[in-house]
Amino acid sequence: MPTIKPILSSLLAISLLSSAIAISSPNLLPGTAHAASANNTVTSISKDLLLPLKWQVATNGMGMYDSIPPIMNGILYFSESITLYAKNIATGKTLWSYKQGAHPQIVTNNSVFFIDNKEQLVKVSAATGKLIWKVKVSERPIEIGAQARLINGKVYFANEYGVVAAYSPVTGKKLWENKDIPMYAGTIYGEYSGVFVVSSTVDNIRTQFYGLDPATGKRLWRIEGLYNYVTSQNGQLLLREQAKAAAGNTAKAVPGYQLTLVQLNPATGKVSGRENYNPLDDISRLGSYATSIQNSYVYTVDGNLDQDEYILTRFTRGTYAVTAPASYASFGNWLAGPSGGMAFFQHETQISGINLANDSVVPFDQPADKVEHLQRVGKAVFAIYKNGYISINHSDTGALLGMINSGAKSPYFGNITIDHGTALIPTEHNILAVALPQEYQ
Repeated sequence: MPTIKPILSSLLAISLLSSAIAISSPNLLPGTAHAASANNTVTSISKDLLLPLKWQVATNGMGMYDSIPPIMNGILYFSESITLYAKNIATGKTLWSYKQGAHPQIVTNNSVFFIDNKEQLVKVSAATGKLIWKVKVSERPIEIGAQARLINGKVYFANEYGVVAAYSPVTGKKLWENKDIPMYAGTIYGEYSGVFVVSSTVDNIRTQFYGLDPATGKRLWRIEGLYNYVTSQNGQLLLREQAKAAAGNTAKAVPGYQLTLVQLNPATGKVSGRENYNPLDDISRLGSYATSIQNSYVYTVDGNLDQDEYILTRFTRGTYAVTAPASYASFGNWLAGPSGGMAFFQHETQISGINLANDSVVPFDQPADKVEHLQRVGKAVFAIYKNGYISINHSDTGALLGMINSGAKSPYFGNITIDHGTALIPTEHNILAVALPQEYQ
């Protein structure tokens, strides 16, 4: 599921936020956000600052927000015009192509799995692109939303109209199928305590989680609520229970908590614990963007549904009754993090990296402009502007390595990856490859 540009307004926002936190929470770690974008230009860029592209390739944009990039052994797998390609990242050379291919769902040392436009799950050789097997996985046309994951020796498949199935990755044989699990805007999580867990949206606001028997696909339990997956910890699934926003504008205050964590026992599907942090007099317009648990802390990014702002707050786990939260609002609008012990903010047009251990500030050299999207990978911090320009700074020093003119007409970029010194930057229509110095990797 892709990273979503949040629109913190009205009920559309709360439906997006409620259904998308499952992917927003993991994305809090590498860092990704969108900021206000009034009159972004980045107009005067010196040619001396522009970095050359190592290579670039057109893509159909599918999978640009993958949390796990389709990369293995220095090879990038991607799709364009219903053809699957394998490209050597170091040289940019295309190694093979497979017609009637699609975006890779699973990449291993030896194989690539994808779902083609004939409703087939297909396995090809990662080295040669030769067909190994293919199997029909849907009786109806798949428009969008089908997904496959390799978990504990099984390929799990889910389709949005209501099918979850398991296949042998070796032979393609169907192991089981359950046609009664709705998967609209759904997510495959994995196996926990011997139970296979998936989720989907009920009404674009509420989320339903299912526990299935991984051996038979039989439904074991279901739970529904304003829940968003955060992580698994100590044998429990940790979910964030979202504040229920008041419909429309209201002058009546709605008391509640800034953060509520729910512990779900995956073996039974029962709530085994609840943690309420920071009581507030009014949560009627509270919008929650992302949640991350790191060691003994919980980091949340929240905002007002009527304002374009994102505030990072830190809570100490297990001390919700006695310890006040730490707010990072004074550093500016949140952009990304925590990632590698840092979070990133912008005050007016100045980007800063904050070391969370001691709150020391690293100011970044960059164009005096608003940032649309920011991501840290290794020591490289990529800031993207409305007109498609990208700046690359060192996370520890703030030094500007240079700028990239992506040529993109919109600031929508996917998750950036660095592989053996090459940064791969996905846009809606291309993947850009840029060589990085060792100290940025």
